[in-house]
Amino acid sequence: MVYWATPRPDWQSGVNRVSSRAMAAPRVPGHRRAGPLANVRVLDLTMVWAGPHGTLMLAALGAEVIKLEAPRRMDTWRGATRPLPGQGVYPGDVPGERAYNRYAYFNETDRNKLGVSLDLTTAKGRLIFENLVRLSDVVIENFRAGVLERLGYPYAALCRLKGDIIYLSMPAFGNTGPERDYVAIGVAQDQLAGIAYGNGYEGDSPWRTSLNYADPVAGLTAAGAILAALIHRRRTGRGQFIDLSQREALACLVGETILDYVMNGRVPRRMGNHHQRVAPHNTYPSTGEDSWITIAVTSDKEFAALCSAMGRPELARDPRFGDMAARKRNEAVLDELIRDWTRRHDATALMRQLQRLDVPAAPVLHGGQLLSDPHLSERSFFETVTHPEAGTHPYPGSPFKLSRSPARLNRPAPRFGEHTRYVLGEVLGLGQDNVEALIAEGVCGPEPVDQQGM
Repeated sequence: MVYWATPRPDWQSGVNRVSSRAMAAPRVPGHRRAGPLANVRVLDLTMVWAGPHGTLMLAALGAEVIKLEAPRRMDTWRGATRPLPGQGVYPGDVPGERAYNRYAYFNETDRNKLGVSLDLTTAKGRLIFENLVRLSDVVIENFRAGVLERLGYPYAALCRLKGDIIYLSMPAFGNTGPERDYVAIGVAQDQLAGIAYGNGYEGDSPWRTSLNYADPVAGLTAAGAILAALIHRRRTGRGQFIDLSQREALACLVGETILDYVMNGRVPRRMGNHHQRVAPHNTYPSTGEDSWITIAVTSDKEFAALCSAMGRPELARDPRFGDMAARKRNEAVLDELIRDWTRRHDATALMRQLQRLDVPAAPVLHGGQLLSDPHLSERSFFETVTHPEAGTHPYPGSPFKLSRSPARLNRPAPRFGEHTRYVLGEVLGLGQDNVEALIAEGVCGPEPVDQQGM
């Protein structure tokens, strides 16, 4: 859903106008920005994974992303101020003195961003927020429907602050409809969007994906929608309100099953790692503990090559496996023959052998194997980032490569409130004495209010 707004030339009028030098948009020393979004500023109110993943992609493209967190309600992706024993993911499994600055999830998802602590429930905090809106191109939040509106900032109010603002709201179920007020996180969205129903083994109940696909899918959808809105604004001068339902973004991934039901009345059946039409198509055991290789044969030529690699070329002439339909009918027998062969071989070596024969195959890798994967290393996928409190670690880089403006995610995630003094003092031009007074009043907190447990 998109609403248009007419630019207002008087957006900076009023007694609470921002400093004129703020319009020059100074930058944090050492944080040089480059890329196609180098002149774009994003005011990020999102939390956890979905929204922050979207703004991470914008930051990779050079946008200045200012992440707002409340002193009394920091991003829960930071874990807890005082984590319970065994809780959380920390370097060396050690929470440290300020565990919320060492939490792995946050430090992966919020790289390249500036961190500001601000209490929007205070009058002064609201004035600061409004001035940040005036200097921003994009406002994004993933609260439940209506939260920002109840704070007094519906889209119309944001437009009065900045006429061509792009505002993206991404609650779980969107901002309209009978379920708009429901709350959900990614694990529930997997079920509601239809992903889980088709996931599982034949004859078994549905399995959750364990990944919470809704979060990264919604985040990437949000980033794409914002890019489209920025292009439209460049052409027309008009901003947009983008109503993004996380559930609907995920449902787009099961379009074929929806169409199959609409057109044919068929409900998808669970089939593990098998394919509806292709065989062999499965994950098979290999040497080593919990080691597996995936093989997917899509033609008679590939099957003949597989049989040759197995040392069983006669199988390609066996009437049970003579064509794809026959192989699918005799899939259980064929799978057992392949298992007897793969369990005697190393998954990576076998993958290389089959790939040389143009047979689609790949080992199933765990996280540690990804870090040493030669293909990802050759493409410089992982980026080494040094965080002042979490240390130096490799992190996933950008999933896309741009020849003219490479995307980079090599700046550490902000410590809580790390850039509050810079953004308020330099970007807004409030002066350091005023900023220190705001911190003393609790409008901006240098540390989050105690939050034990998740």
